[in-house]
Amino acid sequence: MTTLPHLLQHAYQTVPDKTSIILQFAGQEDKKITYRDLIHGANRYAMTYAKHGIKKGEVIILILQHGEDLIYSFWGAILHGAIPSIMPFLTEKLAPEKYRADLASLISITKPTTIVTYPEFENEIRSALVEGDSVKNIILTSALAEDGEASKINYAAVPQGGFAQDGGLSISPEDIVVLQHSSGTTGLQKGVALSHRAVLNQLNSYSKILQIDNQKDVIVSWLPLYHDMGFIACFIMPVILQIPLVLMSPFDWVRAPL
Repeated sequence: MTTLPHLLQHAYQTVPDKTSIILQFAGQEDKKITYRDLIHGANRYAMTYAKHGIKKGEVIILILQHGEDLIYSFWGAILHGAIPSIMPFLTEKLAPEKYRADLASLISITKPTTIVTYPEFENEIRSALVEGDSVKNIILTSALAEDGEASKINYAAVPQGGFAQDGGLSISPEDIVVLQHSSGTTGLQKGVALSHRAVLNQLNSYSKILQIDNQKDVIVSWLPLYHDMGFIACFIMPVILQIPLVLMSPFDWVRAPL
């Protein structure tokens, strides 16, 4: 069995100009992301992770809104061999004090070494940190590897690696690929570790039941990526199985669903 980075590499090598994701924003033009764009954008994050000394198997928490940075930072972690975990962004519906407390609790449980967020949200993140916790890096979206650096690698010419210095292609199907959090309905949210094998088994089973044809079908979603359905069925599955994905902001959709 293969792994998620191997399947991304295959997509890049076989259909680099195929549209993978169409991002939609209220009142703005759609943003198309091809597999070429996806790999190059993800590699900027992967190279940034490498520069910060982040190693294979370390947890990276992503606190970002709907957009390219969330997508690229996630897949960059996958390509680097780190373990990404998407967490909700603070909104007007969440009390800041509770948000900070929940974030501090999750940090104590999941032991991330790194948090990725926006420059304007850095102080909010730091206010949730406590002395002696696991977080060593706060990576800001404004401080990424330059495009020129990230485009030096000839991906198609490297059969066993090359996406990043450490290389997610060296991992095994039994390695953990993502850390997904429970909803917290019965108590504090818990991190659920999912292996490449487990995720790919779910994708294969689910896509067969739906009888999805990646040459004809399109998936449209407004579900948050930190929820199971939005994350697995409406983000990882279409990207990995080369099914075009139209991804809307859940908040835009809730405000104006029609």
